[in-house]
Amino acid sequence: MSGIMDMITQQLGSSMVDQMASKLGGNSDGIKRASAMAVPMLIEALKRNAGSTKGAEALAGALDKNHSDGGILGNLGGLLGGSSMQNGGKILGHVFGGKQDNLAQQLGKATGLGGKGAGDLMSMLAPMVMGALGKAKQQSGSGVSGLQDLLRQEQNTIQRRQPKQMGMIQGMLDSDGDGDVDMSDILKKGSGLLSGFFKR
Repeated sequence: MSGIMDMITQQLGSSMVDQMASKLGGNSDGIKRASAMAVPMLIEALKRNAGSTKGAEALAGALDKNHSDGGILGNLGGLLGGSSMQNGGKILGHVFGGKQDNLAQQLGKATGLGGKGAGDLMSMLAPMVMGALGKAKQQSGSGVSGLQDLLRQEQNTIQRRQPKQMGMIQGMLDSDGDGDVDMSDILKKGSGLLSGFFKR
């Protein structure tokens, strides 16, 4: 069974990255750098949200209803469409809550995408992460507790690959959401995060 990050990496080839850059008005390098940070951040936030039984049940219900087969992963053009991005924005609101805008602003500043560009990119990536998680859940036949285990395993995999960067991402999510989050330090030290994420 493929890991969530591995499924997403398979989708984010050079063609897809170029299309995302064209739609967002950024460059491919900025898209890669932002994606390499945003995807682990989404996975960590989902793990936290599913930490309680109630949260895990809500996430499992959303996956079963809208993301059970990972179909979005086979429809790359759909990821760039308005409806998918609208759904992605709703996912971000649930996952990050009041931190959503601040995280997008700081990611945009650190990568040169700007706050709107980073926010739109995160809205593209969120359905992809949910689709990969839904597919992994279906493949494993996981229930609610199994879903929690899936997310813990994925977080542990990222932690093993890039412990310093994951620690910084966890620190960002622990912040109160009002202050300035310095993502530039993660990106400076995150060449390994980038190469690990996009290694084919």
